[in-house]
Amino acid sequence: MGLSRQLRVVFFGTALVVAAFSTGISFLFFLVYLLAILLLASRWYARCGLRGLRAGYTVLNPRAQVGERLEAIYRVENDSAWSKPWVEVANESTLPAPLPGRVVGVGAKNRRQWLARVTLLHRGSYRLGALRVRTGDPFGLFTSEMVVGRPSWIVVYPRVHPLPHWRLPPSPVDGTTPSRRRYEAATPLVSTVRPYVHGDAINRIHWLSSVRHGELYVKEFDLEQAADLWLLLDLERATQAGPAEAASVETAISAAASIAVHTLGENRAVGITVSSRRQQHLTPDRGTRVEQKILNLLANVQADGVQPLAEMVVTTLPQLRRGMTLCIVTGSTEREWVRALASLRRRGIGVIVVLIDRFSFEGRDDDESRAELAAVRHALAEHDVAHHLVRAGDDLPSVLGRRATGARTPAIRERSRA
Repeated sequence: MGLSRQLRVVFFGTALVVAAFSTGISFLFFLVYLLAILLLASRWYARCGLRGLRAGYTVLNPRAQVGERLEAIYRVENDSAWSKPWVEVANESTLPAPLPGRVVGVGAKNRRQWLARVTLLHRGSYRLGALRVRTGDPFGLFTSEMVVGRPSWIVVYPRVHPLPHWRLPPSPVDGTTPSRRRYEAATPLVSTVRPYVHGDAINRIHWLSSVRHGELYVKEFDLEQAADLWLLLDLERATQAGPAEAASVETAISAAASIAVHTLGENRAVGITVSSRRQQHLTPDRGTRVEQKILNLLANVQADGVQPLAEMVVTTLPQLRRGMTLCIVTGSTEREWVRALASLRRRGIGVIVVLIDRFSFEGRDDDESRAELAAVRHALAEHDVAHHLVRAGDDLPSVLGRRATGARTPAIRERSRA
């Protein structure tokens, strides 16, 4: 019962009683008795309003992604012989936008149910409280309330994009240079053609391209990709920018989640290291179980790390073994971490970087920001590390599906040797 309505009833009743006893008019006494009976009946009806009521809710998708809709079915059953003119059903939650409540009328021996939806705007773990059911008399003078059920938890995963054209870079698993590796363990997959250089096998010549260009061209074959992927997600606070859901950290986490899910879908093992407030590791594994672990981890991490990426790379290197591919997702423009990658190729470990342009999330496009970004990209190219550059507003599947930049092609390396 609303406080303003209570005050109005109390004021009216008091004035009516004073007027009746002051004037002695029988009609006013009749109104006093009628008001008293009405209040007693309303109070009794409200107290009995919850008898025979049962209620509950079921969350249809307790694990969903950012951008999807959380759906829950609410139900109210009335087993009594009295109809309920109004029943208010709601539950509190820690969701940024809670599930909407509803006021319904339930007839005698009847039931009502409905579907409630809310769009999930931010990843994380959220609590849905027990169901609060409130009802009252037809005049809204008195109410009664009960709490049913138990609180439940939902997990909102980061947005996972399909990456049909994403491919891990090949790793030189025998420790030789990638160009020599192409001749020794090429797969049947032809990726491109290049001009013939001394030492190329005759059976690699692509005759149609040779006729078209007037010189010999040979086929380039893709290597078998590494068996395992190790993701390194940099969540150092200083490397992040942008507001709320449009922050660079959300793009970085979404990219890491998309790459992990896509790689696991190819039946490859995936491990991950996240540098939030404390480093968190998941060792490489396959299957849906590890996918759930990675998504749960990424749903709850925050950009509150303090460890520089260079230190993070150094501490992760001993865990990498020959044949793995290391994928770094970062917004750092420091070059120390790039130099720490120099030894990986000699150890037979492939490397690829998803570089988040954090300046674009700040709306910056000045000379200083462009220089910092160009410097780290140049350092990656110098160390022959392929990378994808992601800016604010970019379509992740499109950007990650393109050919990675920064790595010199085998043809260029061969020519430089000649």
